[in-house]
Amino acid sequence: MILYMPEIFRLRSQKRTNIKYSSRNKSDSKRPSIFQRRRNNKSNRTNPSHRLLSLGRIKYLDGIVDRGSRPIKVLLSRLSAASTSSKALLTRISQIQSPFRRTGENRSYTFKAKTYPGSRTRRYTVHIPPGYNWRRSTPLVMVLHGCLQCDEQIQHVSNFDAIADKAGFVVVYPFVTSYSGLRIKNCWGWWSKNQIEAGGGEVEDLWGIIEQVKAEFNIDRKRIHVAGLSSGAAMATAMMVVHGHKIASGGTVAGVPYSETQRAVATPLSGWQQFKSVKDVSNAMTVGMDEKKRNIPIFIVHSKNDRTVDIQAAYNIRDSWAECFEIDISKRIKVNSGKTFDTPWVHTKYLNGSRKTLIETLFVEGPDHGWYGGKSGDFSYPEAPNISRLFWNFFRNHRL
Repeated sequence: MILYMPEIFRLRSQKRTNIKYSSRNKSDSKRPSIFQRRRNNKSNRTNPSHRLLSLGRIKYLDGIVDRGSRPIKVLLSRLSAASTSSKALLTRISQIQSPFRRTGENRSYTFKAKTYPGSRTRRYTVHIPPGYNWRRSTPLVMVLHGCLQCDEQIQHVSNFDAIADKAGFVVVYPFVTSYSGLRIKNCWGWWSKNQIEAGGGEVEDLWGIIEQVKAEFNIDRKRIHVAGLSSGAAMATAMMVVHGHKIASGGTVAGVPYSETQRAVATPLSGWQQFKSVKDVSNAMTVGMDEKKRNIPIFIVHSKNDRTVDIQAAYNIRDSWAECFEIDISKRIKVNSGKTFDTPWVHTKYLNGSRKTLIETLFVEGPDHGWYGGKSGDFSYPEAPNISRLFWNFFRNHRL
């Protein structure tokens, strides 16, 4: 049999083809063609949720997409329906803050009453700076409102958010929410032992709020600070006494010393102003701290023209702190003075051996009772030194 060369090549090609396909399984014969695979790959590339799921990394999301955008909402719903194991992933995604945001975000929370005496359900606001990253521990500053105020008002007049957005720390604004007994509206109960001693009341609820924030966000446990105005300043002092081993530093604005009575404030309820002795306050602080006594740095701000809380209250806070922690305020003094918007001020620092300030005071002249250097509002005097910025400069130099 004589075969032409083209016929021989045809038979050899057919033989190789038969051998190739005879070794396949039945399932392989249903494999999509190369054109179908290209078409599927193209559709996958155009589906953002598929890309995110295939990567399986939060790092890909961090700083690229906004968690409030539609693709992410779709992704979150699909992940939630897909598996219960995605809850941890959803929590991390929800905490992502886009670095392209210039201002932070406010979130409202509720602290539910606990079983210890005097605990109550309270509302609070958390301000999260732009670019917050759950992988990095972040400082926390708690700011307490005064009487006749709420959390939103102290948030506005203090303007702490603007500083937090630049410096990158979390700010917490609790609201007293409810209380018992006779008080001026929205006052913290700084004169009541049940509210300022360990184991109950407002001083424990406020720390409970901090614990709740720590559970939600990655907070640096060594950089927790507290500040307040008026009755909020008095409660901030109580927190520094009771929880001083857990608070890095604190600040007061127009406040009163720890364990003072209502007579320390000029109100229709208190009558004339009368203060405890520095020794009595120091002893009360020692009892309140118990064996956990720690020299906690404090920044005291007050106006010499305050008609609600006399400047003597600020002197007593300073002197009781020095008495309690054995600080010689007659030595190692650094004093600066100046004028901001025609408001004179004197800034004094009391240093220790490591050249870190344990006590700082800022005494201004002119403004009445309120917050200084912030935004316009009730109990606010913007034409004065920016005490929010001064507080943060003080806080950032102190940690546990």
